[in-house]
Amino acid sequence: MEQQKRCIDLVQDKFNAQEADYQKAINFFYEYDNATEGEQIALKVASEYAGDYFADYDCFLQYASETALSWDYVEPFTFLDQKAGYFRLQLSWGGPSDEFRIYTDMQKDIKKIEYWYLDWGDGAFVDVPEDSNSWYVCKDFLEMDCS
Repeated sequence: MEQQKRCIDLVQDKFNAQEADYQKAINFFYEYDNATEGEQIALKVASEYAGDYFADYDCFLQYASETALSWDYVEPFTFLDQKAGYFRLQLSWGGPSDEFRIYTDMQKDIKKIEYWYLDWGDGAFVDVPEDSNSWYVCKDFLEMDCS
């Protein structure tokens, strides 16, 4: 009998899938912006056929914003063993769920971003590289934050 994989076994693949999704959207918007009207129609149809519907959004950041569930600040000590507050970009919830945790200094300069994959009492994270699409998305959400 095969044992169910834990979050630690899945988190890197889940992060890679999120990165690939962002890259696919970035590629679409770049191609669309540089296409002729006929090429734009073809790109839109191909996107819809693939189930992506990128053309429903004006730009990549709108896509990233409208496909995320929430943006909030989690105060320090909200959860057991949590010592620092962080901004959270929640991508999905329930079991399983995933999110980015953005740790900053008082001036909102990013110190670290983690991608978390959580499933009913189990959770694991990977550090988000500074040169990743996910870092770019989190940085833009942080810059738009009015709190």
